[in-house]
Amino acid sequence: MTRSGLTVERVLDLIEAYGAEPGAWPEHERGAAQAVIDAQPETFAASLNNARVLDTALAREIVPEPVSDLAAAILKHAPTAPATRANGLVWLRAIVFPQGTRWPASAALASLAMGIAGGYAYASTGALPYDQADAAYYAAFGYDTDTDWVSAEGQE
Repeated sequence: MTRSGLTVERVLDLIEAYGAEPGAWPEHERGAAQAVIDAQPETFAASLNNARVLDTALAREIVPEPVSDLAAAILKHAPTAPATRANGLVWLRAIVFPQGTRWPASAALASLAMGIAGGYAYASTGALPYDQADAAYYAAFGYDTDTDWVSAEGQE
């Protein structure tokens, strides 16, 4: 790291990417890079020379003018947005889903979370005797509540 904050590698990267002319370098690094080059000119001589040769060759290249109908041809073949259906259901959707279509999913998730929390809070209070809690559990999952589960497990 040099005193200006730029490394030699970063200055070489700037020369390689933007050319030998400091005016083409990023403005926020331009001064520091020029200071590093001025402090060590022999380190950057070959890179600057190669960049100047390339800059000269690119400056000589003639860039053809675009065809006048180019923009029209590009727009003609560009994809278009799908047509929107302006029917009577648009206003109904705005009334039913005022927050957008993700609103029902978030409402369902919130009600699920409240149901789980409420069920856990109710079950952990000990309001139900143990037998009633077991009966409710087995009934919820479709098991026969008349079966004595302790004796049924011993018969296997």
